[in-house]
Amino acid sequence: MSNSYTDFEIYNRLLRNDERMIRYVFYEHFNSMLRFNALKAAGNKSIELDDLIQELYLYISKNDWEKLRKYSPEYPFANWFSVVSYRFFKDFTFSMIESSQNVPIDNIDDRTVLSQGNNISSSIIMDIKNAIRKAKPPRDRQILEALILNEEEPTDVAAQFEVTVDNLYNIKRRAIAKLIKNHLQDYLNR
Repeated sequence: MSNSYTDFEIYNRLLRNDERMIRYVFYEHFNSMLRFNALKAAGNKSIELDDLIQELYLYISKNDWEKLRKYSPEYPFANWFSVVSYRFFKDFTFSMIESSQNVPIDNIDDRTVLSQGNNISSSIIMDIKNAIRKAKPPRDRQILEALILNEEEPTDVAAQFEVTVDNLYNIKRRAIAKLIKNHLQDYLNR
């Protein structure tokens, strides 16, 4: 795979939902720029960068790449992508803060919060466990189970699978990306 694409190639391949181009744009070539824009937009607020980049992907690809179709090829793709990503990150982090400030804390009973939180947490944990158990290939499933469900030490898991800790984290990252993609696909097919 070439490391250099024209703006026209990037645009057209994204519109065709080319998985390699999606990975190239969001997770490889422009990833540093996206991370910089996300941190700049968030200011001193705590954010999860990978989640924010996934939200950006969903935003741009929504409605058959409606946002991307507004891109004009007379300008560099990198410039357009930088502006769109920064604005999205700024709006997204602002909306998260706004929504958290609109919760009427005075009217909430601590026991209600705890019981709702436990029910939601249990449901989320079961969803995560079920998703991990469906993970393929088996090595991905075993690594995710060890690291996430069993909370084993990364050095122990790396030794068990005869990989370095850095490789283990790369395997974990890719496996989680696959889980997210599969989960989104399952959700969209409902």
